[in-house]
Amino acid sequence: MYIAFLVILFFVGIIGQAYKVVPNNFFKKINRFIIYIPLPAIALTKIPQLHIDKQVILPILSVWIIFFVAILFFYLIGKYLKLSKATIACLVLSCGLGNTSFVGFPVLTQLYGSDSLQYAIFLDQPGSFLVMSSLGILVASYASTGIFNIQTIFRKLFTFPPFLCFLIALIIPKNFFNVSINQILEAIGSIMIPLAMLSLGLQFKLEFKNTPWRNFAIGVSYKLILAPLLIYLIYFVILGQDTYINKIAVMETAMPPMITSSIIASEYGLDEELAGVLPTLGIILSIPSLAGWYYFLG
Repeated sequence: MYIAFLVILFFVGIIGQAYKVVPNNFFKKINRFIIYIPLPAIALTKIPQLHIDKQVILPILSVWIIFFVAILFFYLIGKYLKLSKATIACLVLSCGLGNTSFVGFPVLTQLYGSDSLQYAIFLDQPGSFLVMSSLGILVASYASTGIFNIQTIFRKLFTFPPFLCFLIALIIPKNFFNVSINQILEAIGSIMIPLAMLSLGLQFKLEFKNTPWRNFAIGVSYKLILAPLLIYLIYFVILGQDTYINKIAVMETAMPPMITSSIIASEYGLDEELAGVLPTLGIILSIPSLAGWYYFLG
């Protein structure tokens, strides 16, 4: 039912922008609200509850590996194809990170059972969310300013609410908030994905003539095929660790481009057209690719 609700919201957004029910660029207001309200709430409620042990180090590292490789991969591809700095950064942000929660959690539950979520949360929080809130913002800040000015970049980083809340979440103890406040924060955080789907619908174009197909194909090829293949080769072939938890890691790195990081790319003015289409069409294309990875892993 929840997935159906999200799909409906996506189409409501498409209809809203097609019939101009809402003002132009209304999605930017939604994006800003997501970044400043629900995203910090998620950090404050989820991160203090995590207990990281040796068993989950490799799955967490898989997300960081994919992001660092994405920086190198898209930089080299971008230089060869003469892509703009904004487009390269958009590809890094959107396809260097995966949709490890909204798509990842329900998919893994269906394929591997509810036990998989205890590991998936580590790939999502100290993995995807941490990378997005730190390195992701560094990439976005650098690309939007055009120069590598440490002072400017760090000023943007330390005025970014999710990052500030992440830092707070790292130092506050578990159950720091009382039950009532925690429930309020969880309720606020729970509206992020529905709002993100509405925003994506408002950005989604029914007309594809201006869609940057080449750049889109490069991005989803990395995210859906090359990234999980790299983790498979490292964990299963080189390290020889054919384990349940590493299967979860490969599947999570095979998830479609991240919605939240795509929103951040759009908010920073980093190729908004590409940032809008990567997570939407990426989800559709991930259906057969995820099935393929599942049967390949056995």
